[in-house]
Amino acid sequence: MAALVIPVAYYLIPIRSLSLTLMTIATAIFLIVDLLRLRLNPFKDIFIILFGTLLRRKEFTSLTGGSYLMVASLVCMFLFGANKGVFIAAISFLAVGDTVAAIVGLSIGKIRIFRKTLEGTVAGLIACIGVAYLVSHLPYIDMPFLIGIIGAVSAAAVEALPFEINDNVVIPIFSGAIMMIFLQLLH
Repeated sequence: MAALVIPVAYYLIPIRSLSLTLMTIATAIFLIVDLLRLRLNPFKDIFIILFGTLLRRKEFTSLTGGSYLMVASLVCMFLFGANKGVFIAAISFLAVGDTVAAIVGLSIGKIRIFRKTLEGTVAGLIACIGVAYLVSHLPYIDMPFLIGIIGAVSAAAVEALPFEINDNVVIPIFSGAIMMIFLQLLH
């Protein structure tokens, strides 16, 4: 029976709706687990045993970066999902660019800009431009490289600024919005 239901469901449910539904469920589960970890000590103890080495110091008392990433991914999927290139680039700017910026900033960063380093910001920008190049060359994705560069610059700029909102939320949503605006202006 399941072998029949899956193909039928595939044709009846639009892929974007299915993706949004699954992402909403996954995000809700992730947030519930994270909130339970913060509220219930037995749950917190198990969570710390399993994932404690992956947590930053501030994440022991607040939501994890993963929760913010899930929320931002869901918002980006909802806002930019119709344009796969913008969605892929925005999330990849966070996954690749922010990671490279953190690694370089922490390891060799000397020149401080707000709470970040110039070296980390430049490394993150270069990584984001690389992502933009790759996304612009993906098959079946209409994402001009220039739009990707604009998104990369906006991602690096917003990552360097001292916002109180978690980078995992700000980077993809802001860079995706900028890319969507410039796509509309240039087309």
